[in-house]
Order: sequence, then structure tokens, then C-alpha cells
Amino acid sequence: MKRWLPHIGVVAGLAIALYALFFGSSDEERIRELLGRLENSVQVHEGEFNIIIRGSRVRKAFSTIFIPDVQFRIPDLQSTGTRRKGLAALATQAPRLYRTAIVDLSELEIKLDDQAASATAFGDASLIGVRQGGLAERDQRTVSLRLDKINGDWRIIAVDVSPRGGTQPE
Repeated sequence: MKRWLPHIGVVAGLAIALYALFFGSSDEERIRELLGRLENSVQVHEGEFNIIIRGSRVRKAFSTIFIPDVQFRIPDLQSTGTRRKGLAALATQAPRLYRTAIVDLSELEIKLDDQAASATAFGDASLIGVRQGGLAERDQRTVSLRLDKINGDWRIIAVDVSPRGGTQPE
């Protein structure tokens, strides 16, 4: 039995490697999953009035999506900043403007660098919502998200949103 142990170890190693190759998540899939978590975290649900609970939920989600010193530029909100707390505060206030809101980032194109250590997600993002006054709204903007792989996990390091009807983000 002892002489079979090395062979069993080799077979087990090959099985793990094959599983990772064929069934493991690619970097692009992991980034898309991160973008899905971002969409869910900023969504505004009907009847969401408790800003304290929303703020707690948003801050918790953002802690696994953004780096602490994330840079962001969102012209319509007159917001430029470098802190996750500020970005979370903006997202927390969304129910003051919207009764319901859904952000769709599925059309973003993801480009990885050669070492798969950083990436850019760029393209059109959509917001579909109902304002507090009852007016339905659909808005489409060009968005650029820069991401870095930090300790094996993808995190957004910068957010740039084009102004309404304005120029493309950098």
C-alpha cells in the first residue's frame, strides 16, 4: 500500500488541476460576479425607507467590491472622491431620489492585462428606475471601472461615469 501512495497523490493532483482548468472560474467570470454583486448592492427596492439599514447593507457589500481608497467621478452627483465611505454614502441616499432602481452592468466589456493582475470594465451601463414622484426613468451612461487583483480577489480601484449626454470617461 505504501508504494501506491505517491501514485495516488499524482492522480489526485492531476484531478484537481483538471477540475480547476475546466470548472474553475476564469478571471472574467469572477469580475462579472463582482459586477453582479455591485448591481445588487445599489439596487433600490420598493418601500426601502430605512437609510440606516440600507447604509449598513451597502457598506458591507462595498467592503468586498471596492478598495478603501477607491477613486470615483460621477458628474451628475457632483461627486469626485477617493474613499469607499463616500461612495457608500452616495449609494445609501439613492432611495431619496428613486422609489425603485436597477443598475445593469452586463454590457460592459472586460479587458484583462497580460498578467491578469488588473482589468478594465468599459461600456454602457443602464439605470432603470421610478423617481419618488412616480416618473419612470431609463438612463444610459458610459462607465469605466478599473480593477486590480488583490490577494487573489478582484476589487474595483476606480470608477468613472460619463455625464448625461456628455463625453466618454477616461
